[in-house]
Amino acid sequence: AWEQRKLLRNFDEVLDYRGKSPNKFGMNWGNKGYLVLSALNVKDGYIDKSIEAKYGCQELFDKWMGGNSLRKNDVVFTTEAPLGNVAQIPDNNGYILNQRVVAFKTSPNAMDNNFLAQFLRSPLFQNKLNANASGGTAKGIGMKEFAKLSLYLPKDINEQRKIGTFLKTMDNTIALHQRKLDALKQMKKGFLQQLFPENGEKLPRVRFTGFEGEWEQR
Repeated sequence: AWEQRKLLRNFDEVLDYRGKSPNKFGMNWGNKGYLVLSALNVKDGYIDKSIEAKYGCQELFDKWMGGNSLRKNDVVFTTEAPLGNVAQIPDNNGYILNQRVVAFKTSPNAMDNNFLAQFLRSPLFQNKLNANASGGTAKGIGMKEFAKLSLYLPKDINEQRKIGTFLKTMDNTIALHQRKLDALKQMKKGFLQQLFPENGEKLPRVRFTGFEGEWEQR
């Protein structure tokens, strides 16, 4: 049987640095160094490194994170604007947690990171999350309310790993096909421009073998 637990019981630590700013350390963001994670670049299932990319130097990273480095597969979660986006840290390059994002350091023998990420993204949890959130158009949740949330999970950590790995593999397959789909759309867009003549012209730039005659207007 699975068992019900308070969600926070499965974490060794919750990293929550909301309210910090570089100005409080007498410093500024830069254009290189450690990527800053905010609610804008933590998307549903991945981290978009191109959105509002800000960086912090080594000194700012050390002062901000205080020795709590985010490691590969750690789970990050947006607490508002938008609420409930979930992603996993993709590598061990180091990141700075900024506004409206928290990170969960799981207890290795209590919860699998892949399982946690998939559970937090599930309709079951997202419905619970929205029911406990506050605010109007921009809903949010504080750690006090988050601490009330619970989940059912396998007692056997190996079953968690099986579920988490299976669903993450599906995510990777979807992402691969999405990239292929995007590439095909771009390819078709290019052919639409080349297989039809420009305005005022009678020949397209690209022809199929065996066709050479001019096009006509009708």
